[in-house]
Amino acid sequence: MLFDSVTFWLFLVPVLLVWWFAPLGPAKTLVLMASCVFYAWWNPMFLLLVVASAVLDYLAAARIARSKTPGARKAWLCVSLVPNLGLLAFFKYTPLLVGDASRWLDWALPDGLFDEWIVPVGISFYTFQTISYSIDVYRGRLAPARSFRDFFLYVIFFPQLVAGPIVRASSFLPQLDRRPRWNSNRFEMGLYRCVQGLFFKVVVADNLAALVGTVFEGDVSSFSSLSAWIAVIAFGFQIFADFAGYSWIAIGIAMLMGLRFPVNFNAPYISVGLSEFWTRWHITLSSWLRDYLYIPLGGNREGRMRTHVNLWITMLLGGLWHGAAWTFLAWGALHALGLSVERWWQAVRGPRAAHFLRTASAMLLVFVFVQLTWVFFRASDFGVAQSVLDRMFLAPIKGEWQGHGVSLRYLVLWVPIVLLHATTLVQDRMGRRLPRQGRALMAGLMLAALFLVRRGEAHEFVYFQF
Repeated sequence: MLFDSVTFWLFLVPVLLVWWFAPLGPAKTLVLMASCVFYAWWNPMFLLLVVASAVLDYLAAARIARSKTPGARKAWLCVSLVPNLGLLAFFKYTPLLVGDASRWLDWALPDGLFDEWIVPVGISFYTFQTISYSIDVYRGRLAPARSFRDFFLYVIFFPQLVAGPIVRASSFLPQLDRRPRWNSNRFEMGLYRCVQGLFFKVVVADNLAALVGTVFEGDVSSFSSLSAWIAVIAFGFQIFADFAGYSWIAIGIAMLMGLRFPVNFNAPYISVGLSEFWTRWHITLSSWLRDYLYIPLGGNREGRMRTHVNLWITMLLGGLWHGAAWTFLAWGALHALGLSVERWWQAVRGPRAAHFLRTASAMLLVFVFVQLTWVFFRASDFGVAQSVLDRMFLAPIKGEWQGHGVSLRYLVLWVPIVLLHATTLVQDRMGRRLPRQGRALMAGLMLAALFLVRRGEAHEFVYFQF
């Protein structure tokens, strides 16, 4: 059941009616049941996996809270972490590791061994949510949930279940303790976020996907250098429109229910540094990796060299979190390298006063760097990535820059993303937000585009694969 399907919105209407008009207890139970139906829509068998994970972490956290000795608390934390991370690793990385081992050791694997291998949708997201709950209870920052129903609803709540944002139990569970108050302004903003998300997914992302696929899934060497550059930037815009679109819909649905989800995207392509980029891109994952990996490793508290080591470990694991391919590890390594260079440069140059040209140059540099790293994120293997980079950089040097062109009509799809980032930049500088009338106008234009603009081939949300 996809957010961009009629089926989902027909499913959502009775859920909202139940949530607002039924007594709170039955309402939570019925929304929990609806969330189970939503997840089981893909594969009912994997619902059992979510249930097992929720039961395990609920019981383990309760035992952590009741344990009197540090050893017992750590043991029960391991009871939570080991199975969760083990299942995540098994489903996501078995084909990669077994396939590579077979090549290195010259093993003969049965043909099509992993052709039917299925990764449970959303396993990366709900696993991170459940283990963060256990860790927060272990750290004494969160009391264990009193109700398994509320905890399971936190785990399987349908808006953010399969692709985030990654919600913390400390922010979500207290919202279930009492009926949210009706707020017409928040409901209106929730509708706006849903329309915004659908527009960026259906109109922008799915149409850009056609352009990107033409180059990345075709004969890259037959395209011109300019076409390769356009395709790479188009993918950077596609993945933003796709993932930010999903996040906006999830946040909007939560608003329709009077609940709050954390912001997940904040115009990342206006960042003036790579570290700032990671405070604007997939914010809930970035903060999760910081709080539950980077800081426990020592963060920046144990010297400059150890800081870089911790940074590299975090970014490499963050890259692998996105998928079972060495190209994702390369993507994480490039960002780790960029962050290390940025830290070194800041230490060398020291603090400097803001200047327009310096800010604009830094923004352009970060934008180009991020777009180049997307090559490894999108490419199916290193061969494709090398072919794309060759067309972008080496072909012009060799005088082989000419080739097939891509349709420039797709460039009009860049306009909404550019306008969004430009508007955010102005708002950040002036401290003002889009007024209500402006939002109404934008919502009307986006709704019109949803009905009038022909959609490209429908694609699942990019982050469903993670």
